[in-house]
Amino acid sequence: MTNTILFLQGPASPFLKKVADTLQSKGWKIHKLNFCIGDAVMWWPKSADRFSQPTAELNAFLTQYILDRGVSDIVMLGDGRSRHAEALKVGRALGLRIHVFEHGYLRPDWLMIETRGPSEQNPDSSGRPDVKDTNMPDTGPQSRTRSIYYQSFLVSSLYDLAFHLPNVFFGRLVHPHYRTHGPVHPLWEYAGWVRKGLLRKSRVRQAQNLQARYLENGPDYFLFALQLVGDYQIRNHAPAGDLYGIVNGAIRSFARSAPSHCRLLLKTHPLDNGLHNWSRHIAAEAAKYGIEDRVDVIDGGDLEALIDKSLGVVTVNSTVGVTALLAHKPVLALGRAIYDQQGLTHQSSIDDFWVKPQTPDTGLPEAFADRLIEVTHFRGGFIGQPAMEAGGRNLAERIHANAAKTTQDVFPLASSFRYENELFRPSDLHAGPIPT
Repeated sequence: MTNTILFLQGPASPFLKKVADTLQSKGWKIHKLNFCIGDAVMWWPKSADRFSQPTAELNAFLTQYILDRGVSDIVMLGDGRSRHAEALKVGRALGLRIHVFEHGYLRPDWLMIETRGPSEQNPDSSGRPDVKDTNMPDTGPQSRTRSIYYQSFLVSSLYDLAFHLPNVFFGRLVHPHYRTHGPVHPLWEYAGWVRKGLLRKSRVRQAQNLQARYLENGPDYFLFALQLVGDYQIRNHAPAGDLYGIVNGAIRSFARSAPSHCRLLLKTHPLDNGLHNWSRHIAAEAAKYGIEDRVDVIDGGDLEALIDKSLGVVTVNSTVGVTALLAHKPVLALGRAIYDQQGLTHQSSIDDFWVKPQTPDTGLPEAFADRLIEVTHFRGGFIGQPAMEAGGRNLAERIHANAAKTTQDVFPLASSFRYENELFRPSDLHAGPIPT
């Protein structure tokens, strides 16, 4: 029986075409559904169908589309987008295999896949990696962490423009009901990048000076790795989906419990476009508790060096958490995180973390990383021909292998998150509208 796969949205690059080419070579039948002109641009010159109706009609449309074409599998980039979330419901109802891929938890050059089998109705965390398992492949630290592919920011930006600009200027003609999955309009996001680019020299200089203060016989400090406000890891897997509230709660806790000689350094995400003025917001929040002289924000800097010198790392559920664990640093995860497990992360309260942070058990971070590689992670990237060729081929190989499984024995990433009900109390969250 021929496997028939439906491709939904992928990254802003031709990555999905590489996956399709490999699957076709293995005898798979390929279908592609475009939701916007940008999807068509990235899939060209391959043929595709399109969905241009209101989102409310997607469930019925997908159901009939899948039945008419005998679709057995669906593949998508993440399941947070509303259209993908709806496709997930349809796929489950029809008993399809659903392959969700994302950037990996290991950096750089790693991607990951979660396959949800047709027998899965109410997934649990029984498939999460058992980090106590010593039957690990000998990948070694170098193969885990070394960079293989060059990721060009310029090429990534050009692909992003090629995806979004046709939607902005011509999208309503073909897909009148399409709305971007991002939290802000693409043109507004580009305006933030333009402003950030104009201020680059001063921003780099400030980051270098601040980093030098911390690294060159600097103070004892904790590092808080910020994520993107609109990241689905924040919107769907963090307390109240509110990064501002989480930051406010962490600062309040630091003021309440951290030793007076310690500092808190918050590092912005490298893809933060500057639309959110973290420096101003954090300075104002720290001033409420009289600790403005103990809290800094750095936009840039060497992440690994800052982790290495820190007393511990705070994150919501960023991949930085895994990086810090592999550096054998205490890590506090404030949201739902795949690596938030006994023996890896700090398992007591946030107030306790500033005083007595729990370090990971010897060997467990490496075992966890190796287990990720074994069951979900593979090399590749979304930008650059070598990275796309390898990533597309490896993703296709994983899809092909996972489709051959008759039971749900593939690590369910999205279902393995552990809610934190007590470690970061709701009372620590910002109550009220998100500041701008």
